[in-house]
Amino acid sequence: MKLITATLAAAFALSATTAMAAIDPPNPKDWIQGKWRLSLTKSKFCGAASKAEDRHIFDAGWGLIVTEWGGETADGKPIVNRYVARYDGGKYPANVTRPDTPTSESISWKLVDNRHLEFVHYDKKDKITSTYTREVTADGQQMTQVNTFVGQECKDIKVFDRLAN
Repeated sequence: MKLITATLAAAFALSATTAMAAIDPPNPKDWIQGKWRLSLTKSKFCGAASKAEDRHIFDAGWGLIVTEWGGETADGKPIVNRYVARYDGGKYPANVTRPDTPTSESISWKLVDNRHLEFVHYDKKDKITSTYTREVTADGQQMTQVNTFVGQECKDIKVFDRLAN
């Protein structure tokens, strides 16, 4: 009987800890928002994997959504990107991190629902170079981004874990 009681107490403590570890999305209308860290073990890459990637996605007001993307490439170079766009399907600069060197790409975002985002990258000739989807799990704790590159069969599948804000 003591073993059953101890087992039940341990199971309850584990479930309570797991429930406490869950992090609520900061915006119920857009679960994509928040802080995310790439899980290399859960992700699949066509080429060399980044050593690290973090995303911070937040509402800057006036309908503008900011994505700050940092980390380290496979060859050790820093990743520093920032997108600012609306979910209206319009085209916006794909990287506003370096205003002195404007990007030649543009990006278009569409929020499908509170857990799904679709976006497209265009080159300077307005041709699609890649398409992306982001989907957050029903519990809000993981985000999967699928990168599809024009002319390639392979897709990058990046899985991110939600971090505390």
